[in-house]
Amino acid sequence: MTCKHDNSLTINLNLTDQTEVSDLQAYVFSSGGKPLGSALISVEKPAIINMPEDMDGRTIEVLLGPVTEENDPQPTAGRLKRAGAYTLSGHYLQKKPFIDFDIPGIFLPLWCSCEVTGRVINRVTLADGSIDEMPVCNARVHICEVDHWHWILPRIPDIEVWKLRDDLIEKLYPEIRPLPIPDPRPGPGPYYKKMPAYKAQQSAIRRQSDKAKQKIFSAERSAKAQPQLTLAALASAGSVKEIRAHLLQLDYLIYPYLCFFPYLWHYYHKDCIRTVEVDSTGRFSTSISYDCDDQPDLYFWVEQLQDAVWTSVYSPSVPCSTYWNYVCGSEVVINASDAEPCEVPDYDVPDGVTLFVLPYKIGYRPIWGTPSGAPVAPDGWVRSDGLVNYNGEHGLGMLYDAPFGGTLRFYHDDSYFIPKGDTDPGADDNSIKYYRYSYRGVADPGVWTAMTAAQSRTYRMEYNDGSLPTYESYPISPQTVGGESNLFEFKPRTPPVRAIDPATVVAREWVTGNLNDVAASWNTVSTAPAMSDSVATDQAGTFEVKIEVFNESGQKVMPGAGTFEFLLRNAIGTTARKVQAGEISNGAFVFKVHIDNNNVTSDLPQPSIGGTRASDDCGFLRYNTDNDAVHVAFTATHPNDRAVFDFTIKRGSNDVTAASTAGIYTETSAASAPPYSDIGGVYQNNFTAVTLVETCVNAAFAADLRVWGKVTDGRHRLGIYKRELIAFALAKDSSVPPLPVPESLPDSP
Repeated sequence: MTCKHDNSLTINLNLTDQTEVSDLQAYVFSSGGKPLGSALISVEKPAIINMPEDMDGRTIEVLLGPVTEENDPQPTAGRLKRAGAYTLSGHYLQKKPFIDFDIPGIFLPLWCSCEVTGRVINRVTLADGSIDEMPVCNARVHICEVDHWHWILPRIPDIEVWKLRDDLIEKLYPEIRPLPIPDPRPGPGPYYKKMPAYKAQQSAIRRQSDKAKQKIFSAERSAKAQPQLTLAALASAGSVKEIRAHLLQLDYLIYPYLCFFPYLWHYYHKDCIRTVEVDSTGRFSTSISYDCDDQPDLYFWVEQLQDAVWTSVYSPSVPCSTYWNYVCGSEVVINASDAEPCEVPDYDVPDGVTLFVLPYKIGYRPIWGTPSGAPVAPDGWVRSDGLVNYNGEHGLGMLYDAPFGGTLRFYHDDSYFIPKGDTDPGADDNSIKYYRYSYRGVADPGVWTAMTAAQSRTYRMEYNDGSLPTYESYPISPQTVGGESNLFEFKPRTPPVRAIDPATVVAREWVTGNLNDVAASWNTVSTAPAMSDSVATDQAGTFEVKIEVFNESGQKVMPGAGTFEFLLRNAIGTTARKVQAGEISNGAFVFKVHIDNNNVTSDLPQPSIGGTRASDDCGFLRYNTDNDAVHVAFTATHPNDRAVFDFTIKRGSNDVTAASTAGIYTETSAASAPPYSDIGGVYQNNFTAVTLVETCVNAAFAADLRVWGKVTDGRHRLGIYKRELIAFALAKDSSVPPLPVPESLPDSP
């Protein structure tokens, strides 16, 4: 025995056989699962854990599990038990502060190390329709372990076990018909009691001999090579005990289909075992421990540091997104569509330019400006007229002449020497320090309005006392300097020292570059709201945006060879150009942005014959001859035709192509959308009845009109959308007679 420490618990390990075991750590929990401490343990060295005084006489659980890496959170009791950790329960007594584990080593699992690696990306649809995988930085990945199937299955009630059996067979092999479910259904059998011993039993068998191990693997291969035979046995099972036994063996088949069975979802548990930060390219890598008999089942969720706040950007459902039987070392690619992708400057500046400011993009849309010769902007760029051609995603394809709307986020880049410092070349007491974004309407060029929304920059502080890094926010608010108001400070080269910072800080660094920090934002809905009952005038139109640069005294700095240059990227993306004289006005770079937040409108009335839309009592629109004209009409509009639409008619499940618009979509400005013509603002056409019913005499139809606004905030198409969906039926003459009306009602009982 080892001498007791004050208020400590000594845990001794005595193996009763010669089995080799993994490195072990003893974990102590309260009866409610609260962690009380942990320490390494071996046969030669007991674990000594300091205990709270108020635990004297209370029940505790001690578990022997895998070693936890430094700075990792202590695993929960549930996770350790699911991993096969050996457990003893008892009372902690200060007068007798010892617990002895006298066990055979074969009951302790072997733990292996698993390399978990991957990358976090944001798949962005480019203007040409191709996909770019942009890295996500300033993010952390939470790696969680999900219960294995043999832990999930016992939680599922019998009634849902029968349902799972039927649903699984229907998904995999619908030709196999399960036996009818008996009534009443059998209750749970001894299966439940045997389950907790499953892993220990397998560990014991594994250690007995290589021959026994090979026998197990051969049996598994044989079962997996004949899935139809296994499923046939499942289908013919006549008791819930048999079904559970077969389902336990079919875990490799069940995993891909668990997402289809939502009634099972709440039986899943997960424990997050590791949090790892990604690097500047979105990559992450770490090691975890797992029971060598059971490949880990891993689930990932991701947070990104946005405006100095850790924000969840990827957290899909557990059953649909778990990596079952994860293959250690294989790359996990996480598409975090809600994350901000990271962008690094990859362009060369013109020779001789040292100080520059480069207006870069609105959202994801690069700024084209008005280059010499007025070449056409590439698709996906903010054009010279302020519109953009971009891929609308979700099957819409390329949207042309699209306006901007919503909240626009502007990004710019600048040289390393802005703002200037005392050690910079040419530094003086009047160096560049501030910028300002402003806008005004082209149709009504009045006073410029400054963009005043506050921004922030996030940085990381590291310490020399072993503390974990912290993340801080450096606010960027509009300031008045000299005689100029609404000035924003260029991002300093390093985060400034604050009076409240502790002396243990050894490093401060920005977590993103300029191209990932919003320089200015503009809520265009406040400036140019959509027309409505309260907004009668259309305020959409082209606006000018200007960027000005100021020194530390608040005086405007005029661009030029002796001060700084405004630059813009070229189409090839790897070079930049000096802006043209025509793009500069009173020392400011000026470009156009077309704003239109208006909504779309739609209308889809019932088809008519001879001017009559109303159907008869049976719900049919009746025609007399095959050549009777069925009039179909609909409306799809936008105040400025910044929208597209499509229209389809289905008979049953079949498209009626003769009465549906062709292609992906049609512009609302189009004079025709074959086979429909715009007459008086309404798309319409007449079809013979036989064109719609074809070989049918009577037929049911669905008509679907969808209208999309093209407006974008530079990142995504905004959710301006209308849909009209109607059903109608055609019947010839009285071929579908009404139900006969009885001569008299039956007497009441």
